[in-house]
Amino acid sequence: MKFHCTVEIHDRTLSVCSQRRSQSILAFTKKSDRNNEVYLYLQTRQKKQGTRYQIVNNVEQVFTKFIADGKVTIRLTRPCHDLIIQSTSIHVKSFIHVLNLIRNAQFQHHDMVVKDIVKSVTLTPNVFFNSSEFCLVKTKVVVNKKSEYPTLQGFPRTTEQLILRGLDRKSFDRQILRLQSLNVLDLSDNKISYLPREVGTLPHLQQLVLSRNTLGKSPGSKWAWLEQTAIKHTLQFLDISDNSLTELPIQIRNLNALAHLKVSQNELAYLPHNIGALRNLKVLDVARNRLSYLPATITHLRLQFLDVTENPFTHDTKTYVHGTESTTSIRMPSLVDVSAKSILKSRITYDASTIPYTLVEYLDEAKCCYLCRTACFACYIRKLIRLPLLLVEIKTSVGTALKFESYFCSLPCASTYPV
Repeated sequence: MKFHCTVEIHDRTLSVCSQRRSQSILAFTKKSDRNNEVYLYLQTRQKKQGTRYQIVNNVEQVFTKFIADGKVTIRLTRPCHDLIIQSTSIHVKSFIHVLNLIRNAQFQHHDMVVKDIVKSVTLTPNVFFNSSEFCLVKTKVVVNKKSEYPTLQGFPRTTEQLILRGLDRKSFDRQILRLQSLNVLDLSDNKISYLPREVGTLPHLQQLVLSRNTLGKSPGSKWAWLEQTAIKHTLQFLDISDNSLTELPIQIRNLNALAHLKVSQNELAYLPHNIGALRNLKVLDVARNRLSYLPATITHLRLQFLDVTENPFTHDTKTYVHGTESTTSIRMPSLVDVSAKSILKSRITYDASTIPYTLVEYLDEAKCCYLCRTACFACYIRKLIRLPLLLVEIKTSVGTALKFESYFCSLPCASTYPV
């Protein structure tokens, strides 16, 4: 039984990583045909002669908390190593299943059971693998022609980077969801109008390129994939430029790890205020849209680069300076407002399973006072003001004067910032 994976070895005696994550082959082997004792054999590119680990009375513990994500750790007694293994969840589960059978059978001295296991996994003595076997593991797949698309055979389960660019595809291929090691997905220059919810469950997806598609043209565009737990913590780069988007989804605020957001060449007239929740955002590209102002919450971010070229900011400068577009809207709070404020005050974690979904949406779209950060929902004062963006490299068109849309909870807060 040969098992292609990546392995990182952690030496517990030194509290260091004695071998960084590398492409590896694991197998079960034995010393001779007469000896039924089974060993775990590990070979890497760096150590082609391989390492043999005893299994019986030596595997101290197997950590399977993240086995659904294709991760497992085997703790050995001699040597004091932790083998941190990663592959597709199906292969990892099969491997651990056989390992546990060997551990249990040999520990209980059930010789007949051991022989059956040894026979079933096709063990051979003196195992050695050719370096060419490592080439069987494809980690990057690029398809630039329709004729090269693997419709029948599918993509290798070990794929980490998948490039399907310019294939004129109108729908998302669901076989991509089987690639549990995927960290880069490029679907640019197609005609895809929406992604399934399961895209957000890919456990290692870090870069997603969806430029030059049709995400904004379909009235039924779905963004549920942005609400899934995995993608909230893994996605670092998102490119949804040139998609005819008229607005960004409110779910964009969920991407806690996002560092680079590219939404250029769309039809955006404004950006959602909850973009200020992207605390790790460093690069924001909103060039070639229809923006007349930016949300003031952008100033709460630690941006390093902001591209706002070819947006009509200067068209409304005089009007805003005279205050004719600064609207004051004070209303009595509704029952929904009171409910939403109660939830925020209690600081509880909420989702659609604990409160009505309409209230979840209301909370996600909440307006907050720029000065005191108090949620003001529908009861607010709106102003377009000038604000400094410190330590940010800003790329703008010549003569552009940036204005920021701000909300305030009361007149005292609003009077702090003149228009």
